[in-house]
Amino acid sequence: MSEKLSRRTFLASTAVATMGIALAACAPKATPAPAAPPAAGQPTAAPTAAPATKQEVTLRYMCRSGADYLPAVAKNIDDDFTAAQFPHIKVSVEPAPDGWVEKLLAQMVAGTAVDLFEAWGNIFYNWTDRDLLLDVQPYVDKTMTDAEIADYNDFQWQGLFMKGKRIGMPKYINVMTLTINKDMFDKYGVEYPPEDGEWDHDDYQNMLQRLNDAARSKGDNDVWAGWLPMWSWDRFWNHVHMFEGKIVDQKDGKICMLDQPEAQAALKWCYDMSFTWNLHAQPAQVENKWPQDTIAAGMVMTAEDGTYPISRNKIFRLDSNIRWDMRHVPKGPTGKRSVLGTTDAFSITKQTKHPDESWELLHFLSGPIHQEKVIAGSNGIIPVLKPLISRFIQIVREKEPTLNDVRLETIDELLQWGYAEDTPWFCAQAKATEIIIPALEKVFMVGDVGPEYFIEIAQQVNDSQKDC
Repeated sequence: MSEKLSRRTFLASTAVATMGIALAACAPKATPAPAAPPAAGQPTAAPTAAPATKQEVTLRYMCRSGADYLPAVAKNIDDDFTAAQFPHIKVSVEPAPDGWVEKLLAQMVAGTAVDLFEAWGNIFYNWTDRDLLLDVQPYVDKTMTDAEIADYNDFQWQGLFMKGKRIGMPKYINVMTLTINKDMFDKYGVEYPPEDGEWDHDDYQNMLQRLNDAARSKGDNDVWAGWLPMWSWDRFWNHVHMFEGKIVDQKDGKICMLDQPEAQAALKWCYDMSFTWNLHAQPAQVENKWPQDTIAAGMVMTAEDGTYPISRNKIFRLDSNIRWDMRHVPKGPTGKRSVLGTTDAFSITKQTKHPDESWELLHFLSGPIHQEKVIAGSNGIIPVLKPLISRFIQIVREKEPTLNDVRLETIDELLQWGYAEDTPWFCAQAKATEIIIPALEKVFMVGDVGPEYFIEIAQQVNDSQKDC
């Protein structure tokens, strides 16, 4: 699925649901008892006026799906939302333009923006600070049952509640798993990681050492056992969590914890994996390519990366003829496991003139009909509702049979086990990332200073939060 703006680019540059409504709308109303006839000689009551027809409105929805997917989005809305449920609500689906973040921000400030759009956590957080997004919690309280809410995953449901406001509804799920090149494991005679996820950081390090040693013994000096872009915000903090460390003292907190022993131990282990033992490739060794590209190019054998089965299978299996698979990331030293679970979501601009109708569309897009037909069925990405995960696996395997060779059940287990997390948030997030991201690049991209550098950085971050 085409993504015109990645999370890492945004950070660097700025450093269930509707089914109950549908059934209720279609349910027959109780037939009232007939009125008693008027007494003799009394005039017959005037007929009651017919209820007023709801005024037709048109919503503008900016969609970030690629051009190949937009027709399916529009058809689903036309058929299953407008025609089937809300004939008075027309929806104009508009493709997100290049530079949509800056353009949409300017339009929201000017009051000329679309009604609905799609984004993810960092963007939402910054725009919540500027009071540009509609709080939909009152609609949730009024229209959604506890059972509907329970179908969402905690990391998304809780993650989309920012600074006292619910700023949207989940769109799709992306979680981090370990991608492996099975051909390289076979070539070097190393056993695949365990399918059941029962392994830890020591097991992982030993596996990578065996892969590296086998490659070097065959004279393969330009391939590395693993790759982890620790310089990226969305790829570093979960490793700190797995060592029982923290990035910030609490959600929306003001105290950076990267100077604490647990965080320092995690950062040192990750640094050593690249710059001491070189089991993870150093960025310069793989031309600083993103994980999927390093695997496709035969540069690395494993990489922690996002989970998009259809697009990954095209890159690995169909385009590069690589037999690939996915596994759970290893547990940390104390048995804790953590990965990023994204807060990709639909949101309503606060300046909308049609908040009630916009909520109905938002609710629909995050609900079971759209999630199964479009998110899973057309786009081939992970839907946000727990009951649809097994159906998603079935759908993508029907679309691409070679995915029967990939252990997609890892996705279902990961969500059931509950170790996906939302990203940590500082009170003044933008100020914190403006300090932390360059430090990550200095330590994990250039490698000219070690993780102890974050002791100094933590104090700088604390100073940046004082006025929040």
